[in-house]
Amino acid sequence: MDILIVGCGWVGTYMATELVKSGHRIWATCTSAEKAGRLAALGLEARVVDFDKGEVPPGLGRQAFDLAIISVPITHKDSVETIHRRFAGLVAFLGGLSFRQAFFFGSVGIYPKVSAIIGEDTFPDVELEPKLLSGEQTLRAAYPGLNILRLGGLFGFERVMAKHFVGKVCEIGYQTANFVHVVDIHGIVLAMIAAESRGKTYNVVCPEHPLKKDVIAASAAKYGYGMPAAFSETDHTAKVVSPERLIADLGYRFEYRSPLEF
Repeated sequence: MDILIVGCGWVGTYMATELVKSGHRIWATCTSAEKAGRLAALGLEARVVDFDKGEVPPGLGRQAFDLAIISVPITHKDSVETIHRRFAGLVAFLGGLSFRQAFFFGSVGIYPKVSAIIGEDTFPDVELEPKLLSGEQTLRAAYPGLNILRLGGLFGFERVMAKHFVGKVCEIGYQTANFVHVVDIHGIVLAMIAAESRGKTYNVVCPEHPLKKDVIAASAAKYGYGMPAAFSETDHTAKVVSPERLIADLGYRFEYRSPLEF
């Protein structure tokens, strides 16, 4: 297949590496020449594109793709104006291309911070995080067949939760974990390609939701990191984002059912 990865960050780089191994041809965009060089070394056709700057992107060398994976981020630091500009540029960039199937990597941060079991349709749009919702809606309006994957916290390989809290007071330890391993993100995308999924919205999160303090302890023991100095008990939010829809639709079996296994 000919595959385009727009915004080839950590998840995209892992997926690209695995897809190249399987014989697929990958084109990718990133925001720095240094990153483009690293992607080229992996066998990708890499282009530097910064949608925030309103740049006219360079040609990709082809216009028709089997698959597009869009992983352009939205952070809490971004203004509404920045997001509108970024996604308008993204839609303009994609408008000159064609693809049979497309994915957008969103975030479970779109859901409010409440103690509840949360499915994809639990909350009306008005209760969702407006900046994250704006990105989804902009792309879905342009591409009705777009699949939206709302990803949990991203872990796997060098991404180890414990290393961020060594010797510190951890204020999130008593929250429930809504995490996912990058291996399962890749597996779910492959399952959706096989199923020819279109227009789907799925939560991509481990089925099990231990407390974050237990995830930190497990990863500290596994990878040799020190523990936090203490766990604050001020926040006990039991937000549980459910992946049951994708499990039912795809028959997908998570390789990492719990963040305790990372």
